[in-house]
Amino acid sequence: MSLRSAPNVENGVRFQRLVLEFTGGVPGYRAGFVPQVIRPGSGAPLPLAGQADFELVLTSTAAHDDQGASTLRTAPDGTGQSGLSYALAGDFEGTVHIGVGLGHVGGFRVVELTAPDRLAVDFLS
Repeated sequence: MSLRSAPNVENGVRFQRLVLEFTGGVPGYRAGFVPQVIRPGSGAPLPLAGQADFELVLTSTAAHDDQGASTLRTAPDGTGQSGLSYALAGDFEGTVHIGVGLGHVGGFRVVELTAPDRLAVDFLS
């Protein structure tokens, strides 16, 4: 799996985009704004830049191998060109949590893409 972000414009509408790339298909997921992203297992809050917290939960997947080593091909956190911040919040029992920090609560969409398999989460700028 890899994580990256960049600005995106479609039909004149500007988005901040977070892209997750997978091998072997897109896992199940749920996504939405939350009062605070909490690290699974520890219960500790995940510090994110911005005024709004968004959580993406991937199901039936892992970001580690059988020995516990990370399988991420990119850094587990960052601030992309689009200005959003993101971080891996947890990878536990087949569920991966990713937190996103944004400037405000607003509209978003999740788009499944293929070749390669990706989830793109677009946030209205």
